[in-house]
Amino acid sequence: MKGYVFWSAVWFGLIAAGFFVADRLTRQPPVAHRVSAGAQEIAIPVSRDGHYYLDGAINGVPLKFMIDTGATYVSVGEEFARAARLPRGIPGTFSTANGSVEGEIVQNLDVKADAFRVSGLSVAVTPSQGDVGLLGQNFLRRFDVSQSAGVMRLRLAAAPSR
Repeated sequence: MKGYVFWSAVWFGLIAAGFFVADRLTRQPPVAHRVSAGAQEIAIPVSRDGHYYLDGAINGVPLKFMIDTGATYVSVGEEFARAARLPRGIPGTFSTANGSVEGEIVQNLDVKADAFRVSGLSVAVTPSQGDVGLLGQNFLRRFDVSQSAGVMRLRLAAAPSR
């Protein structure tokens, strides 16, 4: 009888551990940040997957962004573009980590990432990007970006003097 109890406990533990691991692997990374006084800086802690995420919107339609300092444009997938009713754009070819991809560049959009908003941006629309947008350099170049000890900071850049 003791053997049955022991092996039942072992199997129960293995099943519970399996559910715990599956939950950790399938859960979306957290979107966490702090905004300092006057919304001049956002501090974004690194997520479990090693990336930095912000909640935002394009033309008022909510979207989660991953900060991609290597991307030229803010970019979204076709599915988001349709759901957000973005207009058709200019055809373009984009170099990605997975090779060249055909898509479109939609101009003059309003992009918001947490407390920061930039108007008049071009946004790349690509066919298989998924449900997370990329926050690229055409947005990020307006900020001083630094990264230290697992925190990325976006600080509103000073306006260039004339």
